[in-house]
Amino acid sequence: MRSHRALRLLCRDTLKGLDLDLPLDVTQLCDRHGARRGRPIRLIAHPLPVGMPNGVWLAADDADYFFYQANTSPLHQQQIIIHEFGHLIAGHQILGAVSASALTAPADDDSADALSRTCYADDREWEAEMLASMILSWAAEATEVVGTTPRNDDLRGIQRLLGGHKGWL
Repeated sequence: MRSHRALRLLCRDTLKGLDLDLPLDVTQLCDRHGARRGRPIRLIAHPLPVGMPNGVWLAADDADYFFYQANTSPLHQQQIIIHEFGHLIAGHQILGAVSASALTAPADDDSADALSRTCYADDREWEAEMLASMILSWAAEATEVVGTTPRNDDLRGIQRLLGGHKGWL
């Protein structure tokens, strides 16, 4: 298990240079991180069965897929996605690659099988949750201090020159 300091460094290195807008948009976070590493992250809302995790990260041949609970609030969905993002950046994937077609339109048997194969050690869950908490804390603090990122590129540039929304990054 990594220390808090090691997780903070991993978080900083991952978010550095992504030029994320405030307030934090999880779709933008996943799109920009996926583009930087050359492997897209696809977000799929799915009514996950009771008793199963609220989110699942699966690596397919063509992309990484974050399935998240469709039957919950948008805030909870954001937390689930960032938790799965934490697993990704920490390198916790334990499943082999699966077919993208089975992920984008899973049959009941396929999704149940995929879900049953996802299990993380408690240390991995703790790390993913800590990374998610760090990202959400940074975003909340930065939004409180800076406010919303301007859409105008000139204002955005001035905001960056004045310290931007780096927070503890």
